[in-house]
Amino acid sequence: MAMAINVDQIVSVDYGNLVLKASPTGLLPTWQKYINSSAVAKNGFTYNPAKAKALLLAHGYKLGSNGYFTTPDGKSISLTIAVPSGWSDWMQAIQMISDSAKKVGIKITPTYPDFNTWQTNRNTGRFDLVIDNTAQLSDTPFTYYQYLFNLPILSSQTNYNFERVNNPAAWSLVQKLDTTPKTDVAGMKTIISKLQTITMQQLPEIPLWYNGIWSQASTQVWTDWPAAGTARQFLPVMWRGDLQMTAIDMISHVAVVPKT
Repeated sequence: MAMAINVDQIVSVDYGNLVLKASPTGLLPTWQKYINSSAVAKNGFTYNPAKAKALLLAHGYKLGSNGYFTTPDGKSISLTIAVPSGWSDWMQAIQMISDSAKKVGIKITPTYPDFNTWQTNRNTGRFDLVIDNTAQLSDTPFTYYQYLFNLPILSSQTNYNFERVNNPAAWSLVQKLDTTPKTDVAGMKTIISKLQTITMQQLPEIPLWYNGIWSQASTQVWTDWPAAGTARQFLPVMWRGDLQMTAIDMISHVAVVPKT
């Protein structure tokens, strides 16, 4: 599946190159120092329809006359992928995912439920595929791996492990990472390298693109908002704890526009 999705198309056409393609590790650019390039070279993936099709054939999947694969025992494969209705960028993205998967022989049908239905289905595990961006920027990759592997699995998962992966070994590594001091960079890298290998081999989720932090500001009353090419490199939003991630500095650095 990961090799069947043309993320470059989503980044360039859907977003006009305003977002970045994700690393196969799923780690954000700010966590670049923790990425194990050797592990990525061995276990990472890229868009490769021919290789994806060959892999399915090698594992006994059969390509039907309709152009779609069936399971080795001949059962049809028909998946759905859901995003909230009205989220136009995601809606276009899953149309592209469906189209690129079709070229490989994987049938994926886009669906657009209302947000509450989408969220309930995501939280309770009633989905084939969903696009989600609950994992957010933080000072260490611990939060990302907690998002992927948090245990125990509950009837409703509101923040973590929507895919319901039951991997005690991975969760033990995440808990060990939680107790490793941030000053112990070598120790963190050792644990994160193991978690990278697990995530790329098992793909509990497929990293696609890094979502943008969208904002818009008016300079009629206040000025000196965060801006590229200036010293004001603060997060320009205030949701999901971003006040603790430099957004408070945005508020403290804006200035009143002098009256004329």
